[in-house]
Amino acid sequence: MARIPETIEWQQALKPIKSQTLLADQVYENLSHAILTRKIKPGQHLVEQPLADQLAVSRISVREAIRRLAQDGLVEIIPSKGSYVVNLTAEDVKEIYQLRSALEMIALKEIMANNHPNLAPLDRIVAQMIALEQKEDRLQGAALDNQFHRTLMNLSGLTRTIRIWEQMSTQITMVIYTVSSHYPSYEGLVERHAKLVYLIRSGNYDNAESYLREHIQQGAELLLSAMSQTN
Repeated sequence: MARIPETIEWQQALKPIKSQTLLADQVYENLSHAILTRKIKPGQHLVEQPLADQLAVSRISVREAIRRLAQDGLVEIIPSKGSYVVNLTAEDVKEIYQLRSALEMIALKEIMANNHPNLAPLDRIVAQMIALEQKEDRLQGAALDNQFHRTLMNLSGLTRTIRIWEQMSTQITMVIYTVSSHYPSYEGLVERHAKLVYLIRSGNYDNAESYLREHIQQGAELLLSAMSQTN
């Protein structure tokens, strides 16, 4: 992996941690946010000591945070070389969306096996989308879109399935930030998600499953198209 020249941008993004409780969690949150917002860029080498000095924590806390980032798929740990922020390719994104699709189908089936699923949390997110769609904020739109699908997963109650989905979701969020200036508008955001809620509520699994699969595929195509414009 090509090494990205070091800059002070990551230093400006990371502030010293004052609280001494749950240090590894705080280091993880700081680093993941800096990576997702591209303050720490794809390909950049994460060196433990400078990060520990900047955050005013121990190297052990940094090491634990980097290990968790690697589990999320945001960092690649290369033996004898170090840890680097991943740079996802179009092929990576295709695979991630295929996995997400499979996981959401599992969740959907579990939700619809319940004769009276509580879909109020999804209704509330759709209501938030109405105002957001008018603002044309791509990143906030992506975040709310992601929140909808996370809520869908959580409604299934399938702990292991949700955990795996979260890893896929984090990687997709990083790519969306990367290509945000080329990402399409969120026109139709409300309609697409409201229709899915309607189909789930109707109780027709085949129709809901078919629409959700198509919905996820369209999301993949939009993101891949945006990625192609950055190359």
